[in-house]
Amino acid sequence: MNATYTRTGEALLAGAGYSVPHHQGCDFRLGHTANNEWQITVLSPRAQAWVSNELCSPLGQCLSDSFKVDILSADQFLKEARALGFRTEFVGRSGRDLF
Repeated sequence: MNATYTRTGEALLAGAGYSVPHHQGCDFRLGHTANNEWQITVLSPRAQAWVSNELCSPLGQCLSDSFKVDILSADQFLKEARALGFRTEFVGRSGRDLF
């Protein structure tokens, strides 16, 4: 059974610690974790391949499926991703938005 959540309902569930379904077709998810920390989570195989090609070092060290950054780094990263056609889900206090 599929449920349709309002933005208020999503915010209440997220605030209570429950997971709510993410938007289909998203490549990245951006969420606030602490005062100056934001978490970017890689959701799609296409995005994982791009992150691996662009951000992994030549020595094979690579980021996991999520990483924490400051807001300026998140903005720069997601602008570049959006320019390449990737879609981002933003998780905020009032629910989720797709960009």
